[in-house]
Amino acid sequence: MKKYIFVVFIVIATTLAVLAKNSSFTEALRNCSSYSESGSVNTEGMNVNSVKQIVGKENDKCVYKETVNFSGANMTITCKFTDTQIYELVSVMDAYELVQKYSKENVDTSSISSVQNNPVVKAWNKYLQDTSVCTLEGLK
Repeated sequence: MKKYIFVVFIVIATTLAVLAKNSSFTEALRNCSSYSESGSVNTEGMNVNSVKQIVGKENDKCVYKETVNFSGANMTITCKFTDTQIYELVSVMDAYELVQKYSKENVDTSSISSVQNNPVVKAWNKYLQDTSVCTLEGLK
């Protein structure tokens, strides 16, 4: 079960790494303004569909929700970020977006091992795996 949860977090972060090149998402996160986007990515031969949503401020924290469907599993992760945590995530995403402007490489999402060292994935996973920040629902 623990390995499965790790895979879930990598899958979620993989879809976020793809979004790191999307300045609309980054700006909405920076300002904690309402935002929603759906998409899919293929990793480990699985087609992963996700809906990412920045809900807005709740008790001085920015609420982020993502619903993910892959391999018949449906789950929702809800994170409540402090301003400091948002600053860290946005800073990594901004830096990554800048590097990508000058790189010919695309984000390789074909396998978990190819994305787990991505800086955006690492930054997000730090919080996705912290139960005081993010909660996961739908896994049994």
